Formats: sequence, structure tokens, C-alpha cells
Amino acid sequence: MDSVPGDAILASGDVSFSGVTGGDYLGAGGKQVITGRIHGSLRAAGGQVHVAAAVDRNATIAGGAVGLDSAAVIAKNAYLMGGTVQVDGTVRGALLASGGMIILNGVVGRDVEVAGGALRIGPHAQIAGNLRYRVPAGKVRIDPAARITGTVTAIPIAGRWGLKRVLWLLGFLMMGAVAVALFPGFMAEAAEILPQRPGRSALFGLGWAILVPIAICLAAITIVGLPLALLTAAIYAIMVCLATVPFALWLGQLLLGARARKGREGALMNFFLGGFLLLVVGIIPIVGGWVSLVAAV
Repeated sequence: MDSVPGDAILASGDVSFSGVTGGDYLGAGGKQVITGRIHGSLRAAGGQVHVAAAVDRNATIAGGAVGLDSAAVIAKNAYLMGGTVQVDGTVRGALLASGGMIILNGVVGRDVEVAGGALRIGPHAQIAGNLRYRVPAGKVRIDPAARITGTVTAIPIAGRWGLKRVLWLLGFLMMGAVAVALFPGFMAEAAEILPQRPGRSALFGLGWAILVPIAICLAAITIVGLPLALLTAAIYAIMVCLATVPFALWLGQLLLGARARKGREGALMNFFLGGFLLLVVGIIPIVGGWVSLVAAV
């Protein structure tokens, strides 16, 4: 795609951008290849996201496979989440990465924090700050040639929290995108109700979150009610995930302000922007749990 004077907002099955933006880049697609120059922040989500661009501000990326090429330069912070996250480029600020497998073989100017299933620090890695990781014991490999200026701290985790959390959050992002694409009008209306009736919406959501599980437990006590309880539980689990979608949509509209677009494409972009923020906050222990609870209610 050619250069754009303002923000570049793209959504397609395959997205390729090699131009220059005057503002931010916001993209969603099955496969994204981003080169060129981003004069604002980069936010992208997809099955595969490959970045070889120069980004003047922050980069927030979520996908099945996320990669920062050796040519990529992020001027500030990078927030990366995916099944596989590979960093071969330069992040001048801090790096926060979460995924099934995190591979770091690039340069980071500040602290690095990692949560996931496995971590590999390559021989070309340079970390000017501290390294903190939440990774199961035996799944961490740090090459002796890697240069880490600060301290290296292993943070104990319970079971496979990191990987489960990443998969859940990625699942929410993908399922929410499908819901918004299929029902853009309904989701947009639900998002508009939140700021108009915040108290009523919160009370209804809280009551729904408490009473439905109680009803499921009562129905499961009897043999006759067990099949209905199982079906209701499955529907309830899906609805809990979808309940966060209007909140993410509203949050994206709030952040974009006058730049927020209408229609299916606009709703998708608003959702991804709000969803990105929830994803980044969601991987922070304790705080993320509370924010996720509030968003779902």
C-alpha cells in the first residue's frame, strides 16, 4: 500500500503495507507484512504478523505468529502476544512479551518482561535493562553470548498460567472479531448503551454473572436437569467471553474519538484497538484479573 498522510487503518485477509504513515497504523488480517515507516504507533492483530518497519512510537501486536524482523526498529515500547513471538529487531524502550514460545535475539534498550510457555535468549540478544520472566522451570535457555546489563529474575508461576492466559486472550480477540464482523450493528448498539446507562448495565451484568451459575448448579443436582445444566453452562461460557466485546468496542471508540469510523470496518477497528488495551493490561498479574472481571460485567 502507498503512503498515507494520516492514520493507516487496514483490514483484510492478507495485508501488506510498505509505505509511510503520517500517524498510526492499525491493521487486522490473516497475514500481515508491515515495512516502511510508521510515524505514530503500530497496532496489529492477525494469524501471522511480520514487522520490518521503523515505528516512531509504540508497537502492540497480537497473533498466532508474531515477528519483529532484524530491520524493525521500535522507538519506544513493544507489547507482543502470540503463540510464537520472535524478536530479531531493535526495541529502544521496554519489551513486554507473552506467548507459547518467546525467542529474543535482538536489542532492547530497557527492561524485558516475559510470560509464557518457553523462552530462548539468542547469542545476538542485548538487553540494556533487567530481564524478568514467568516461564516453567526447564523451559528457559539463555545463550552465554547474550548480553544482559541488569539482573535476571525468574518469577515463580503456578502451573501453565502464562500459556493458558495467552491462549485465552488470543481466543477472545479472534472470537470477538468474528462477532463484530457478523453483527456490527448489534455490537455497536451494545457499546453505545454502556456510557448512557453505566449503573444499570453493571448491576444487570453482575446479577447475570452470579445468578446463572447458581441456577446451573441447582439444575445439575437432578438427573432430568443435568443435560439442560450442561447446555446452559456451555452457552454461559460463550456469553461471558462475548460480554467483553462491547466494552472493548466502546473503549476503542473512546480512544479514537472523532477518528472512529462507522460500519463493519469501523467497528472492527474500534474493537481491535480496545481489545489491544485489554490484552496488554490483561497479562499483568492481579491488575489484569480485576480489569478482565470489570470488562466482562
